[in-house]
Amino acid sequence: MSIRPAKRLETFPEYIFSRIGKAIAEVEKTSGRKVLNLGMGNPDVRPSELYIKKLVELIQAPDAHHYPGHGAAPELRDALILWYKSRFGVALSGDEIFPLLGAKDGTGHMPLALLDEGDEILIPNPGYPGFSGPTEMVGAKPVYYDLTEANGFALDIDALEKLVTKKTKGIWVNFPSNPTGQVATLEELQPVVEFAKKHGIFVLYDNAYAEITFGGYKAPSILEIEGAKDIAIEVGSFSKTFSFAGMRMGFAVGNRELIGALAKVKSQTDSGMWLPLQRLGAFALMNPDAEWTKRMQQSYEERRDVIAQNLQKLGCTFSVPQGGLYLWAKIPESAKDSEAFATELLQKKQIVVAPGTAFGSNGARYVRVSICANIEKIGEYF
Repeated sequence: MSIRPAKRLETFPEYIFSRIGKAIAEVEKTSGRKVLNLGMGNPDVRPSELYIKKLVELIQAPDAHHYPGHGAAPELRDALILWYKSRFGVALSGDEIFPLLGAKDGTGHMPLALLDEGDEILIPNPGYPGFSGPTEMVGAKPVYYDLTEANGFALDIDALEKLVTKKTKGIWVNFPSNPTGQVATLEELQPVVEFAKKHGIFVLYDNAYAEITFGGYKAPSILEIEGAKDIAIEVGSFSKTFSFAGMRMGFAVGNRELIGALAKVKSQTDSGMWLPLQRLGAFALMNPDAEWTKRMQQSYEERRDVIAQNLQKLGCTFSVPQGGLYLWAKIPESAKDSEAFATELLQKKQIVVAPGTAFGSNGARYVRVSICANIEKIGEYF
């Protein structure tokens, strides 16, 4: 007897970094050499000792082993309210906040909460692959809008207008962008809110990289725009801000109806974020370690510049990003495409980069290169 998995698995590919992980293992086995992994954006700066010590303390709380319950613990709820007010000038209430098991938890579950079979949602191309796979899982249709080098990988509202149909339900927006590193100002986000209101659709704003910025740029929240909470929900992450990636800590804030829909789905799929982690998140937001943050930012910026210099040796060209953890590099004309370029780089030099096609068809001539990697021996690879 043959066990057959769900047909929906045929509608989307294996997640890119699962596939890359298998390729790395095979190359390291056959080459006998450790791969230089510039593929996955895995924050590698050790968290502040202040937060590690606090987590040890929180684990020993009398209720640390209890089910956390659904929704935000009072400590995290209150901290997010205070932090959003201080950081963005945005007022939140308790029913406009929901904790996530990492930002990806939100991108994975929101289609289940907000999209019906046959619905359409606008998704950036190139864009984070976590936007499209879950959409296809629920039988909805990703409709891709172009982010191109010609317009600086910025949003084009006129182009969006041409994609809207009666089936359009919402739009994913992400700045600082994964993978391009493009950033946006409030003035540039204002038309997105107006566009969504005009068409009666929601905005899902991925702001996971808000605190990883360079050159004096400070990322805004889309909720700063007047009336944005009428149609928008924003996803944030502790992974990049505090190097808590493996702890799986994130949050969604914004429109209470959208938050309520997400909460209902999440009530069926998990039992909430572990209480010590919620309390750690609250503590980190209210007790920023400014010196650690400065060192973390400097580390990424320095590595970005070193990696950029080495990429140029391969004939790649790019703009230095103001946000995020990646270089979006255009491959040389001599390369067939991003998949071939990435495969050859892995096989011949044991260097991993993510092929741009993993982020959409507009990535065919690009690779995404992570700047959070150990570069002590980078000269031995390039």
